Formats: sequence, C-alpha cells, structure tokens
Amino acid sequence: MNNLDNTATIIREFEPLIEKLSFNELRILNTMLVERMRLIHKAGALFSMSQFTIGERVAWDGSDGLVHVGIIIRMNRKTVSVRTGDKQYWNVSPQLLRKDQG
Repeated sequence: MNNLDNTATIIREFEPLIEKLSFNELRILNTMLVERMRLIHKAGALFSMSQFTIGERVAWDGSDGLVHVGIIIRMNRKTVSVRTGDKQYWNVSPQLLRKDQG
C-alpha cells in the first residue's frame, strides 16, 4: 500500500466520527487542525533556516520565473533577508533557498 492509499484509508476512518460532530465541535476541530498545520509549517521553516548562515551565498527561483542569487544578510522569524548583486533586498522563505555553487 502506498502512502496516498494509506492516507485515504485513514481519512475514511475519520469520516463517520466527523459526521457526528455539531457545528461548534467542527469549528473547534478546525481551530485545532489549523494550529497543528501552523506548527508543522513553522518547524519546517526553522529546519530549513538552520541549513544556512549569515553571509552565505544562496539562490532561489523567483515568482517572476528568474533565478535570483544573493547573500544572506539576516535571519528573520519566518524569512531570510537576502541582498542580490544589483543591491535589491528580498525576504525569502527558507524552504525556497538553496546554496549557490556559483
């Protein structure tokens, strides 16, 4: 059984339980799920950030389709501040960064 099949099986097991919940109970469950997702995302960002150091040269694919390269100048709570060669400053999610070999 692959991971996707396993996930679908687990979700199907929860369906009967969820159907019995009231609107208020569903709202509480939603709050708990969103908080759990935020925690997982934050842990991922912290792990990704721990792979880099200030002064390190990094690259990332921008939403404009271009590859940007720069130097890490600051580690923020959720992002990494990077200065590019053309003196632009970017706040980039650490999950998008990779070490630049150039």
